[in-house]
Amino acid sequence: MYEKAGVLLLIILVLLAACGLQGKDRTSLGSENPVQTDQIRTGSQREITEQENPSGDDREPLVIAVFGDSQELSSQAALINQSSKDYRIEIKKYERSHLGEEDGIARLQREIMSGEGPDIINFGAEYTTSDIVGGYTENLLPYLEANRGQMEKKYFNNILEAFYYKDALYVLPTRFTLQTFAGSSKELGNRKHWNIREMISCYEEKSEDMLLYPGQTKADVFGTILTGSMDYFINWEKGTCSFDGEEFCDILKFANTFPDYLEITEDYSVKQTFFEGGALLLPLRLSNILDICRAEFIFGEEEISYVGFPMEGECGTVINAAGPMLAISVNSRNKEASWEFISRFLDEQYQSEQPNGFPLCRSVLEERLLQAQNIEYAADLEGSQVPVARGKVIFEGEEPMYIYSVTRKQADRLTELIEEATICVANDYQLYSLLLEEAGSYFSGGKSLEETAKVMQSRASIYISEKVK
Repeated sequence: MYEKAGVLLLIILVLLAACGLQGKDRTSLGSENPVQTDQIRTGSQREITEQENPSGDDREPLVIAVFGDSQELSSQAALINQSSKDYRIEIKKYERSHLGEEDGIARLQREIMSGEGPDIINFGAEYTTSDIVGGYTENLLPYLEANRGQMEKKYFNNILEAFYYKDALYVLPTRFTLQTFAGSSKELGNRKHWNIREMISCYEEKSEDMLLYPGQTKADVFGTILTGSMDYFINWEKGTCSFDGEEFCDILKFANTFPDYLEITEDYSVKQTFFEGGALLLPLRLSNILDICRAEFIFGEEEISYVGFPMEGECGTVINAAGPMLAISVNSRNKEASWEFISRFLDEQYQSEQPNGFPLCRSVLEERLLQAQNIEYAADLEGSQVPVARGKVIFEGEEPMYIYSVTRKQADRLTELIEEATICVANDYQLYSLLLEEAGSYFSGGKSLEETAKVMQSRASIYISEKVK
C-alpha cells in the first residue's frame, strides 16, 4: 500500500491524549497595565452575534475583527456586554482567501488605511507574519512595559520577542506550543541544535536501513523541514529572502534523496521501528506538559536529545501561537479600552483555566509542572487505590502506553526547551504552497536544482515585496 503523507502518518499513529493541568494563581494583570480604567468588568457569560446592537444601547461600540471562530473571544466579549457601562462589543467576521480582492486580510487592511476598520483584531490560528508587516496594528509593548521588572518576571519574554517585528510587538500571542525534532542521544550526541549540513552528515553516518523518521518521502521531508524553518530564510523587515542560497539548496538536495512514495507492509509497526533503533528522529509537537514524556515512551530508556529543526547557529525548537492572536488597529479611537480587553487574556487566573497550549505566565506553568509530578490515585471497583492515568501514547494496532506523571528531570527539560526557543512559526500559507509547488518540479526531474532555486527566489521575492510595501 502506498501513502504520501508522512507527517500525517506519524500524527495518526502516535497520539498523546491532551491533559489540562490547571494552575490556581489568581493575580490580576490590571494592577500592572498602563490603562487605569474601570470600564470593563466581569459578569455572567452569554452568546453574542455579529449583528448584536440592542435598541437604545448608547454605549460606545468596541469592534473586534475575527478570522475564524473563537469561543474564548466570544465568551470574553459576552462578559463585557453583560457588565460594562461604557462599551459594548461588536464582532465583525472576515475570511481569508487566496483570491486577492476576496481576501479578508486585504479587506481589513483597506478599511484601516481608509481610516475605518475595527478596534481589535483576532488574526486566529492562521496568523502569519505577513499579516502585520504593513503597519496596520498598534505596538503593544508600551502597555506591557509599564512595569518592566514585573513583565520580565511574569512572562516568558523570549516567546513574546519571537513575535517582534522591527523591535515592536504588533500582535500578541495569548498562548503557545513548540515544535522540534527529538532523538536518542546515542545517535544524535548531546546536540541542542544543528544546521542542515550537520543533519545530513549525522543521517548519512547511519545504516542504510535507518529511516530519518517514519513517513519520509521527498515532499514530506522538504515540507516538514520547511514548516519549521521557512521564516528563517525571510527578512520581513527588509522585505528580502534567501531561497536560492546554499543552505536552502542543501535542504532541497537532501529531500530529493528520499523516495517519492512509501511502501508500507501490513506488519509495519511505528512503535517497533523506534524501539529497534530504526528511525533517527521523531517530529514532535509539544502542546501540553505530558507531551514531554512522549519521546521517552518512543525511544525507550535512551537519553533524549531535542535537536530541533536545522538552522545555522539558532535553537531549532520553534514556537507556534495558540489561542487568540490579538492586535489593536492603528486607527482605533478606543485604544486604552481595547488593551483592557486584550489584557484579560493575560490574566493569570484566565491563563490557568486554558487547557490547550502553554501559558505565557511563568507562575501558571510552574504550578502545572508541580501538579504533573504528583501521581493521583482513585478507588477501583474493588475499593483499592490505583494510579490514575493523565494521558497516553497510542500506536495503531497496539496497546496504549499510559502516562501517570512527569519526573522532575522532564519538567526541567520542558522549561529549558521553552526558555531556549527564539523563532516563531508564522508561515504564510500561500508562500509555503508556492515553495512546495516549485519543489515538486525539481523532485520529478522537470527542473534542475539551480533552476528551481532561482524560480523560488524570484516568486518569493515578488510576493514578499508586495506584502511589505
